[in-house]
Amino acid sequence: MAGLVSTLGIVNGIAINTAHELGHKREKVERWLSKIALAPTGYGHFYVEHNRGHHVRVATPEDPASARFGESFWMFWPRTVLGGLRSAWRLESGRFRIRSRSPWTWRNDVLNAWAMTVVLAAGLILGFGVRVVPFLVLQAIVGFSLLEVVNYLEHYGLCRQRTAGGRYEKVDPWHSWNSDRVVTNVFLFQLQRHSDHHANPVRRYQTLRSCDAAPQLPAGYATMIVAALVPPLWRRIMDPKVAAHYGGDLSLANRRR
Repeated sequence: MAGLVSTLGIVNGIAINTAHELGHKREKVERWLSKIALAPTGYGHFYVEHNRGHHVRVATPEDPASARFGESFWMFWPRTVLGGLRSAWRLESGRFRIRSRSPWTWRNDVLNAWAMTVVLAAGLILGFGVRVVPFLVLQAIVGFSLLEVVNYLEHYGLCRQRTAGGRYEKVDPWHSWNSDRVVTNVFLFQLQRHSDHHANPVRRYQTLRSCDAAPQLPAGYATMIVAALVPPLWRRIMDPKVAAHYGGDLSLANRRR
């Protein structure tokens, strides 16, 4: 069972990346397909939180999906999973509150995305019995954890500074870790060209560009994911790179305040 859980969890975790690509598009069909791709992992709220939360607060202490300097993945995981969930509901319920409407409606993008998970799970339980429930839960955890470890390495320690007016500076190429490794870029829809993605969220993955100004990971995402799971190894690799990025002044990094 462990092998099957891991395999399907990884497949559905990669499907979240497909959902990520589709969810940024303006076409309604593609956005609905994004929610469908999120259904197996029960992570439908990512559709709201990523687009309207993470892309606004990226590389700031307020963003649950931006890892802080010195924070291990295992410390980051509960903060981002719970923080993203709370943020998604707050954003979507706020959208309805502005219109003086109840958020408890099928038009709520968190609820209708979760409903797809419920329908999928109900169908599988009807087909295979309740014994499938632990399998569904475990593969979902593996799937969304794969997403979150990618979130962890994409902005680790990077921070947008506050301007004289108290607002955060605009998102620039140096606020995302990039990697131009060919193989993982092919598998992940050019996600490793992450700076251009944040600068142009609706740009299709085929046209994402490499940014010379962006800090570079020492390897592709596949290798860095393995390193992130071993905190001493991760810090040995990445902490000097964050320090070098800020010229040794770690007060500029994204740190626990």
